Amino acid sequence: MPANGLKRRWFGNSFINVAGGLGTAAVSLLLPAVVAKYLSTDEFSLWSLALQIIVYVNLLGLGLQLATARAVSYAGDAGADGAWQNPVIARAARSISNKAAMVAALMIVVLVVTCPLLFPSVPRASIAEFRIVLGLFGLVGLAQILSQPDMGVFQGLHRYFSFVGPKMSTQILGVLLVWLGVQARQPIAVLAALMAAGMTLLWPLMRFAVLRAVSWGRKVASAALNKACRRDLLQYCSAFSVMSVSMLVINTAGVLIVGRMDFPMTGAYAIAMTAATVPVGLLGAALSPLLTTASAMYARQDTRTHLPRLTTITTVIVALGLNLFLVAIELWYPQILRLWVGERFVHTAGPLLVTLVAAHCLRNVGAPYSLMLLATGLHRRALYTAVLEGTVNLVTSVALGIRFGALGVAYGTLIGSIVGLAGCMAFNTGRTPEITPQPFRFSLAAVVLPIAFFLPLHLYLVHVHV
Repeated sequence: MPANGLKRRWFGNSFINVAGGLGTAAVSLLLPAVVAKYLSTDEFSLWSLALQIIVYVNLLGLGLQLATARAVSYAGDAGADGAWQNPVIARAARSISNKAAMVAALMIVVLVVTCPLLFPSVPRASIAEFRIVLGLFGLVGLAQILSQPDMGVFQGLHRYFSFVGPKMSTQILGVLLVWLGVQARQPIAVLAALMAAGMTLLWPLMRFAVLRAVSWGRKVASAALNKACRRDLLQYCSAFSVMSVSMLVINTAGVLIVGRMDFPMTGAYAIAMTAATVPVGLLGAALSPLLTTASAMYARQDTRTHLPRLTTITTVIVALGLNLFLVAIELWYPQILRLWVGERFVHTAGPLLVTLVAAHCLRNVGAPYSLMLLATGLHRRALYTAVLEGTVNLVTSVALGIRFGALGVAYGTLIGSIVGLAGCMAFNTGRTPEITPQPFRFSLAAVVLPIAFFLPLHLYLVHVHV
């Protein structure tokens, strides 16, 4: 397919993915809005902590959706000679997800049993509820792990609506059921059961979609397990998992650290983190089709040369957009929090919100470059900086959290983001000439100049409004 056709396909899929991302963002914002005003401070902290623990269980998904999508996309671009591989790829991916789900189930059981030891600041009277909520949220995590191969199939086929639709529908259903539970004044354990009842439907819906909507869907179950194919998927996932661990440390470890050190502030920190990561999720939704589009471009010698320009343009657009979003948060965060979760969180979550939004916006300036690495299989060259950022984030968050509480944890995330972005520009871009043949020019034009342009305004608004 010509480069222009690939770009048009990216924009079309991006539109669908952004629509789904908006639904996911709405769910992420609506869920706290529904429960924060109903639950007590301790109950909401417990709810938020359980949600973040399950995010770590989802690490066992290994990035299998992206690995499957990339493999199916490669096979499709190889024409008839490669299309026969698709059932074999899907079968191998399901084999991995089944084993990952078994390990995840065991991990959930261990977490439920040992949670009082892991989080001693949780009130003893709430331990039983914490265990129930954690177990129910664990079912949602298992469904997500098992759904990844089937979602990857549709992503690799560039049929984004086929997996975005079911994902968004089950999320909305889960929030709707929680809202009904709140209206009926149900306890927190029932609310968790209602959410799990809606969101765990994702797995059977995706399996049914592959059977009905993919021409070779019924061949997957009977396809022979190709160990070489499974090994290739695992090799891709292994490097991706290192990056995923680092990114999860950056994105969610703060809630766990606050939950252990300062439990009453867990809810406020989770609200701030949600507001910081929702726009990042929308950004990921918009850029996600870039993975398969860039994979197809990289697979062909005549389109490979277009990758550097595409990377630079998308990075500049992302940098400008994220800076504008941060300005909006700095100006209007009190009104946003007041309308969203109520007055009681304005003063506790406000400073955390501004700091975490700044951290996530800064580190996600490099999101297009990171996706290009994943698309081209060059992400192994960037593992060291991902580990460096995660390590700095964790160490500084713990150290500053001991000294300054929840706000110190947020500052640790900001410091980690600065180190991560600087490390990426200083070390990674020079090792990926396929994407950044002129690393200094790319770093200066696409990253440094947009940030430097907005920096005085950010400093002024923080000084005046925070």
